[in-house]
Amino acid sequence: MAPSLLVLVVSSVWTALSLPLMMLGVAADGEGGGRCPPVLCGNVNISFPFRIVPEQATDTNCGAIGFQVQCSNNTPYLGFYGGDYWFQILNIFYGNGSMLVADIRKLQDFNISDPRGCHAPTSNSTTKLGYPFYNSPANKNLIIYNCTRGPPTAERERLVETVCHSNTFFRVAESFDKSGGYSSYFLAGCDAVFIPVLGGSGKVNASNYKELISDGFLLTWQLPSSPPLPPPTSGKFTPGANKSV
Repeated sequence: MAPSLLVLVVSSVWTALSLPLMMLGVAADGEGGGRCPPVLCGNVNISFPFRIVPEQATDTNCGAIGFQVQCSNNTPYLGFYGGDYWFQILNIFYGNGSMLVADIRKLQDFNISDPRGCHAPTSNSTTKLGYPFYNSPANKNLIIYNCTRGPPTAERERLVETVCHSNTFFRVAESFDKSGGYSSYFLAGCDAVFIPVLGGSGKVNASNYKELISDGFLLTWQLPSSPPLPPPTSGKFTPGANKSV
């Protein structure tokens, strides 16, 4: 075999043998860094797959991808939000892959002393959710209506007026309607925003909306899976197959 051809064949074999090892490295990186040491933020234990990151940071060298937590004034918040925090972490249940969080910004919307004024929120809490987190089916929904006019008397009896007044109301959707959704809860002339709440067992009173929002709702999570390794090549290297004559 010509020397140049021998070098080419050996190089190709080495590349083929090395590729699975390289992909294993990529798979490990796809899951984030190693296990971070457990850290307490307030009274919440932050352990793998979660990881505390400094404020203003945009990267981490341990923990799983997507499980970043910021600890501000001994209060843990989920994700990278800078100073504009959204989901406050109330508890993490590592045994069943779930956590209790609260959308604290919704409470600020109903602060009558806020310089921006008391107002109904305009977006659902779950619009901020993304992989690897999911809204738990154990949650109920607190519905906030922002109406252009007062609802009919028959509907008004099922609603609780917010502190903002201005035709804004609360209602709790205990379960899905017959259509398998919440279409029966929508009111003509009203925008509806949904906030997941746990609310405990039994009927939930919408007039306790501050406690319902503060007590939070359940999220579940799923660890990112590793990318698959490339399939084995169908051919095999046979020494001397390319031997020159």
